[in-house]
Amino acid sequence: MGIFEDNLKVLAEVYPEIDQLIVDAKNEAEEGTEKELEIHREVSMDGEKILKIRKLDKEYYLGGKRNAKEPVQMWMEKNIGDLAANAPVFIMGVGNNLYLSELISQCDEKIAILIYEPSLQIFLDFLENTDITKWLRKQTIIFWVKGIKRMEIEQMKPIADRLLTFGMLPYSRNFVLPNYEVLFPEDALEFLRMCRKSAMAGVVLRNTQKIFSNVMVKNLFSNAKYLCDGYKTTQLVQVIPRDIPGIVVAAGPSLNKNIKDLKAACGKALIIAVDTAIKPLLKEGIKPDMVMIIDAVKPLDLFQMDGCENIPFICTVNASSEVIAYHKGKKFFYHEGYFFSEKILMKSKEDFGTVSSGGSVATSAFSLLYKIGLTRIILVGQDLAYTNNRTHADGTFSEKMQEVNTKGMFMVEGNYEARVPTANDLRQFLDWYNVTIPAMKERNPEFCVINATEGGAKITDTEVMTLKEAISRECKKEVNIGECLDQLNPMLDEEGRQWAVDYLKKLPDQCHQLAVQANRIKKLYKKLDKVCKKKNIDKREYLSILKKIEKSIPEIEKMPMYQLATMSLSDAEYVISREQFFYGKSVSEEGKEIARKGLLYMGLVEQCGDLFQKYAEEVFQDLE
Repeated sequence: MGIFEDNLKVLAEVYPEIDQLIVDAKNEAEEGTEKELEIHREVSMDGEKILKIRKLDKEYYLGGKRNAKEPVQMWMEKNIGDLAANAPVFIMGVGNNLYLSELISQCDEKIAILIYEPSLQIFLDFLENTDITKWLRKQTIIFWVKGIKRMEIEQMKPIADRLLTFGMLPYSRNFVLPNYEVLFPEDALEFLRMCRKSAMAGVVLRNTQKIFSNVMVKNLFSNAKYLCDGYKTTQLVQVIPRDIPGIVVAAGPSLNKNIKDLKAACGKALIIAVDTAIKPLLKEGIKPDMVMIIDAVKPLDLFQMDGCENIPFICTVNASSEVIAYHKGKKFFYHEGYFFSEKILMKSKEDFGTVSSGGSVATSAFSLLYKIGLTRIILVGQDLAYTNNRTHADGTFSEKMQEVNTKGMFMVEGNYEARVPTANDLRQFLDWYNVTIPAMKERNPEFCVINATEGGAKITDTEVMTLKEAISRECKKEVNIGECLDQLNPMLDEEGRQWAVDYLKKLPDQCHQLAVQANRIKKLYKKLDKVCKKKNIDKREYLSILKKIEKSIPEIEKMPMYQLATMSLSDAEYVISREQFFYGKSVSEEGKEIARKGLLYMGLVEQCGDLFQKYAEEVFQDLE
């Protein structure tokens, strides 16, 4: 095998099926009659292989013609510096492989590298002439190439979001290789925009966690008891007909225009309303089939209307405990990643089920309808913008919503207007739709999304029409969703329910064990601090304590209650994560710093364990 084949083989080991995608793109490119670029390989005066690119009768070198290596070393010193472990690096371009080679040779193995290449020609040349097998076995390297199926830059953002967490923002790097901004100006701009959007997503998520962390554990414990008699969203697959449309009703300002039209869809679709839309709907005499609530903090006033308490809820265990307690109807849950509640959900005999959140309750409802198997989804009130300078429809937070100042807001393409103002969080949701819907349609060509919002921002790959038109075309079959849901039994049988009750009653002891384990680790950090304060450090003892700490950390991380503690301590965890890459001038200095942060954090975890225990005892003591 040659270099190209070897590279494909290792790429497929790391990313299954990518080899076939590359071969397909290569074959398709070879069938074309004209190539965008002419690629010539040369050798620089300092002996390095470089590329010369000819585009539109102009020539560009992707490496220094005279001195190719020195600029790379300067780049490492100036732009990369001492990269912290786990820090992500975003690079546009592989045309000069010296940059990637130098980066990999000097950086930690934990560092993830995401590379966007806007030219399939250059990428194929790179694979044919550069052996990347050793790099891939050492490093996490993600290649994203324009021209390969499912690798448009918009589809890269979810991966970038996962890499670029809030704690990593100060350590991340992004870089466009020389002359790429000249050869591919629009792609370079999109690449940098994507990096910015991912950074913004990290900030939004961080702020959300900070706001909700104070009430999260209270909600989780209070709502866990409803799992004993609750339902699972995967059960909906058993009873919801596939030949009806699903309708997601959000509370965007455009809902004022067509809320009355929605009556015609009742009994002819599965209508899911988001939490803020329920009051306006009930005031119009429209009772949705289900209501979705996922927010940890939500005013009870939004739900205090006759009839609301019995509408089936789709909810998270983290949703407002006050609202969930008020509700008396069927409650449908899904897996969210909380270890302690997943044990109960997995005890059911139903399929494992998750819902892609997209960041909002409306995107979650949309994702659920898709996973149920509905092929036609209608969006209503999903403005994702401040239509008419308003945040919500009338009747949500007040009878008449007031105009807000949208000066200085982002402007995006509208459904009916050229540009409409939107905010950071709404843009994140819009981006999610713009990436997710095309991917869904690619998996299922029959999948259709109708944007019947009659205002707001334009969403990629949706049909724009009025709600009347959408209902007339799609809502043909009579259906009684209430009767469909009545066919279902709770997700736990009698034996499973008793197991869940017994499990929840043992949670106070799990909380206590968390505090005990945190205290043990605290003692190890105290020993480490004591050793490091000695004039002459016993390195054998120093390393022995570190090994004990390294062994103890995974043990506490496996405890379900530890996950809740880390979520509750988002501020402290961020501070410590910012400092975890500190390197002292001596073993003594470094050890004392490790001990200081360890004592601080484990002390807070111990406090969480004690507080969780008291709350769990209060919530679960009378559970039957």
